[in-house]
Parts: sequence; structure tokens; C-alpha cells
Amino acid sequence: MTKKLLVLSFDALGGEDFEYMKKKPAFKAFFDQAAICTNVSAIYPSVTYACHTSIVTGRLPKHHGIISNTLLQPNRVNAPDWYWQRKYVKGDTIYDAAIRSGMKVGAFLWPVTGKSRIQYNVPEIFPNRNWDNQIMTSLRNGSPLYLLELFKQYRHLLDGTKQPNLDDFVTQSVVHTLQTKAPDLTLVHFTDLDTARHDFGVRSEEAYAALDRLAARFERIMGTLKAEGLDQETTVVILGDHFQLDYHTKVSLNEPLAEAGWLTFNGAKVSDWDVLVKSNGGSAYVYAKDDSVDQVVLKAFLDELKEKAENGIQRILTGVEAEQLGADGDCLFMLEAREGYVFTDFLGGGEKGKKADHGYHPTWKSDYATFYAMAGPGVRAGARVEAMSLIDIAPTWAKMLGLALRYVDGEVVEEMIVND
Repeated sequence: MTKKLLVLSFDALGGEDFEYMKKKPAFKAFFDQAAICTNVSAIYPSVTYACHTSIVTGRLPKHHGIISNTLLQPNRVNAPDWYWQRKYVKGDTIYDAAIRSGMKVGAFLWPVTGKSRIQYNVPEIFPNRNWDNQIMTSLRNGSPLYLLELFKQYRHLLDGTKQPNLDDFVTQSVVHTLQTKAPDLTLVHFTDLDTARHDFGVRSEEAYAALDRLAARFERIMGTLKAEGLDQETTVVILGDHFQLDYHTKVSLNEPLAEAGWLTFNGAKVSDWDVLVKSNGGSAYVYAKDDSVDQVVLKAFLDELKEKAENGIQRILTGVEAEQLGADGDCLFMLEAREGYVFTDFLGGGEKGKKADHGYHPTWKSDYATFYAMAGPGVRAGARVEAMSLIDIAPTWAKMLGLALRYVDGEVVEEMIVND
């Protein structure tokens, strides 16, 4: 049985990255002893917060409740709140199960863990109100005394939320925590690669430079495990939450909805609405304010938009069909973007200069798989799994750690583990 589990999430890591990573000595040594799958399906929509919640719950978004990165807030369409806190997650998580069993848990920028029971928690959360600031936001949602300890020693590494500074801070915080706290379960979320791919493209020089930085961080963490005598009792996981795809056009579908009278803007805010598009990058929900919306008329309107390639719509799903795929069944419709296109909630097209995104259906686009590898106690070294899903990860961890995890949708990946 696995005694300790250290999880390193490399946000936006793709299955195809394995070929590049295995050329790096630190990764190669790990992969030589690891069970690996380079064809991991994300969930729908394949956005960071939904994916990371599926990873720790083994559930689909329709069941765990994190159906997007951000809340549906028509009055804050350009600056919505995110699903930052544990309260939004329905059901059980692997870290809750670990804490119930008496384990110590550390989490570093792991999404949707704010105000959780995690003992050493550096939550991913940022201030989006003029009166707030980063330190106070973090202290309110994480482990205050522990965070003050980290800020006192390593705050100089930070430059707001800019990369690679943020991941440098996370790395040093993980090293410090392994040395001083030795958690039984450690969940680490690195975002350097995701940022590089958004900004410069999936296969850009900057993306591979981010992978090189992750290799150095990984080497340092593995060196710390060995120096502290934790390597022989710790199972280490490297995983991705989703991949990304390059795009050339960003589409705001709320603008044609406004032109057709479905919603009203007051400057950059939605002052009134009957229908609203909620973007997930490569996909989007279409919500109705109430039952008065004529679904037939709306569907015909969306079909007209779909006929024009510049609107970027590849498929239109009903709410029932979206729910069957694991997404939010409360939407009226769900839209899948054409490759090369993404949707945005932002008026006027939103952020400029971005090159790649995610949020698409996990299997409808080619070369969109993510990655999973683990090595250490309880792992069948050298195992190669043809295909798996993010929802299979938590049940596998639970079995390895001897934990009771409730309400899962996924299955244990038996090929990867050694049964005692």
C-alpha cells in the first residue's frame, strides 16, 4: 500500500509532450520506473477548474458541480468570480478522505480548495475587487499561519501572479513543506506551461522553455524527497489536466445575441438578459434566464449563426446532450467551437494576443489528449495503459492509499498498480 502520494499537475500538459520530456534526464529516470498513459481524456468542458476537480473526486462536472472555471454572473461578465472554494464541490474528494483517515495534506495552487480542511493550503485565488489585495485574499481562504510562514521566507520570489515567478514560489514552498511538514498527500498545481501556451502557442519555443523549467523544478523536488529520506515511501505522479489547441479567431456570441434582442448591454456590463452565452474557451454554455425563452426560436437563431464559419460553431448540443457528456445539464444548449476558434464572454473580444486555448470536448479534436505517469511504491513499473480518463485517477489513488472515496464515476486503473 502506498504510504505517501505527491501529485504534480503540469497544467496544459499533452500526451505528445512525453516524447520531449523523456529526453530530459530527470524525467527520463522517472519514466523508466513509471506506469504511463499518453492518451488521457479530460472531461467536458476541458477547463482547469473542472478538470482538477474531476481529478480529485473521480466525478464528472455534472456531478461534482464545477461546470466551468467561473460562476455565471451576468452583472460581472468581464470579471466574474471563479469557483475558488471547496464549498462549490459536491460529494467527496481524495483530500477529504485522506484527512478523515488522519493524514496530513498539503496543496499548492490546487484549484477549488479555498476554505477547505487541508492543513497546509496555498489556494489558487486572486483578488478581483478594488478594495482587496492578494495577501489578504490568500489568508482568508488558505492556512493563515502556514501562509505567513511561506510569505515571510519566499515572497521575494513573486511578481504578482506572473510566470515563471509564481511556479518558482510554488517549488520553494513545496520543498520547504516536504522538509518541515512531510505531508502524506501533496497536491501541486504548476501553471507556467499553461501560461506559455496561451500566450505563445502550443508548440512554441516558449512552451518548450516552460517544460525545461518544469524539468528543473521536478529535479529539485525529487532531490528533496531523497535528501529527506522520503523517496522510498512516496509515490510520485506527473499529470496534465487538459491539452491546448492553437486558434486564430476569438468569437463573442453575446454580441449577436444582443443585436437580436436576447440581452442588453450597459457599457461593458449586461444590464438585462433572457439568453446568455457562458464561454469555456473551446466550448460555451447557452443559458436562459427563465422558462419564457422559446427554445425552438433560439435553436433556429443558433443554427443561423452556425452556418457562418466566422462564428466558430462546430456543433450545437441540447442541455440533455450536454449532460449526457458530463457537462452542465442546466444549460439550454452547449456549443462546441470549430478548431481554430474559441469563444469569449468578454465584450469586444477580450484579451488580445493569445494564441492557444482549451475547453473543447476531450475526444472531438485530434491530438488533444493529456498525460499521466506515476512511479514508486504500489506502482506496476513499466506499465503502459492505452487509454484512461481523468475520472479514473482519484479511484486509483484511493485504492493505493487505502482510502474510502465516495460517489465516483471513474474506475480504478488496475493495470497501473500492484495489488498487495
